[in-house]
Amino acid sequence: MFSYLRGRRRQLDFAKLWAGQTVSAFGSMFGALSLTALVYLHASPVQLGLLAMAQGLPVPIFALSAGVWVDRLPLRPILIAADVGRAAALLTVPAVALFGTLHIEQLYAVAFVFGMLEVVFDIAYRSYLPALVPHDELLDANAKLSASESVAEIGAPAVGGAVVQAAGGPGAVFIDAITFLWSAACVGLIRRNDRRTVRIEQPNMLAEVAEGVRAVWNDRILRALAGAGGTGRFFGGFYQGLYALFLIRTLGFSPLIVGITVGAGGIGSLGGSLLAGRMTRRFGVGRTLLMSKLVPFGILIPLAGGPAELAFAMVVAAQLFGDPFWATYEITSTSLRQSITPERLLGRVTSSMVLVQAGLLPVGALAGGLLAQSIGVRETFWLAEIGGVLAAAWLFFSPIPRMHQLDDFGFSGRA
Repeated sequence: MFSYLRGRRRQLDFAKLWAGQTVSAFGSMFGALSLTALVYLHASPVQLGLLAMAQGLPVPIFALSAGVWVDRLPLRPILIAADVGRAAALLTVPAVALFGTLHIEQLYAVAFVFGMLEVVFDIAYRSYLPALVPHDELLDANAKLSASESVAEIGAPAVGGAVVQAAGGPGAVFIDAITFLWSAACVGLIRRNDRRTVRIEQPNMLAEVAEGVRAVWNDRILRALAGAGGTGRFFGGFYQGLYALFLIRTLGFSPLIVGITVGAGGIGSLGGSLLAGRMTRRFGVGRTLLMSKLVPFGILIPLAGGPAELAFAMVVAAQLFGDPFWATYEITSTSLRQSITPERLLGRVTSSMVLVQAGLLPVGALAGGLLAQSIGVRETFWLAEIGGVLAAAWLFFSPIPRMHQLDDFGFSGRA
């Protein structure tokens, strides 16, 4: 009976986390800051790249130290504080816009503060999940969380585009801020203790940071995941800063149509979330990860052109049939990392991964903006597609293709 009640309590606590993330993901999928810059402030390609860079810049600055504190401190208060802080930062945008004094420089500052708190939240969040669900249920839990993000991706961009067209970008930013307050309330309702009482093993923070970095570098599986993720995120940064610009200015789409195309990607991601478990059971963890990196549907975006209907169909197809594999990769790789990493290192390993992967995203966004201004947006997207496929080489030359289950090799800490 005690075991049953404990299991039910775990399920309820996970459901609270899930509910909070579902709503906050809906707000985040508005793309409110970038749409505000593009439509409300008429930002240039370089300014859009700088905005994306500002949000990602905190990663190389704060990620490693955040991982140390995540391993030291209770996680639930960290999650709540990060949610409330992100809401407060976003609310400054509609507040200033009411007086007609909103400038791109403020969006840079808000994006930086938001990105700093997002780094802290994401590291704590990924470290918290194994405390809420058993390890053999991690793949299923990550799939549920991904499914919620996918459902949000289906409807939120279109709603965000409609809000921007009706009330301007600051209105969408306001709604996004409210969703983070909801997330904080949901996390606050969780009653389960974070995990064990955290013990500080190293009095020197640099020594603790170094231990986490070594854990990633010395383990062949974690090193391959970091390399593949980092390469993919760098070239994915090209799309982050230029996707809306390409669709609106090159293809002539409205913000609402842009939202609809992103929503199609949400449908695809939802399919990937539902199929991730089946794919790993049928093909194995390693083959699933490798296949997910090599699917070439993304080339339909730089190929898009001609009549508006044809261009729209090509972009939607890229989202609808390419995003299932992206979702499958993210679910499987995250579950693999959480499964093989020792609990005491989980925050620092996660932060090291974030540093490599998310840290390269703003660099890619800025590089993409500069390239687009020099050679064109479409040509820049072609380079992004080539680089994304090359990321699979990290997986191919590692033990990952031979893996069938998440725990086939475990954590070695050795090259």
